[in-house]
Amino acid sequence: MKRLVLLIVICTPLFLAGCLSPNSAKVVGDMYEAALMDEEENVASYFSEEYLEAHPIKELTNESAEDVRTMYGVNMMNITLIRDRELQDNYIESIGLSDDQDLFVVTAQTDETEVMVWIVERGKTQYTIIQGERYDFDTYNEKVLD
Repeated sequence: MKRLVLLIVICTPLFLAGCLSPNSAKVVGDMYEAALMDEEENVASYFSEEYLEAHPIKELTNESAEDVRTMYGVNMMNITLIRDRELQDNYIESIGLSDDQDLFVVTAQTDETEVMVWIVERGKTQYTIIQGERYDFDTYNEKVLD
């Protein structure tokens, strides 16, 4: 019984985190949902034209869907907005966050050893994913997190 109570106490914040996530994190989650459903047009609508020029939509959709399957669902990917104070100064400068407060860093765990870091830009009418990079946990902790 004690283990069940402990499990509930630990899991509740994880489930609520998805409900409380900001719009930039929700956009990333929605993109993964669309990829899982193999909706290429919908997936493309979440990305900037520049990003799509460098990343063919078919490959992007397949890779994103595979990440969701590997993690057994979008809710298990720990999609999280990383606050500015949690980021290294060098990383902030490299993505231009210091100059443009309409950029957000959102992470998604893609398997047991890797995380995808997405840069999301708030536009006038919607949020758009403008950059994405995959890191192993050690590199992510070394280059991105403070």
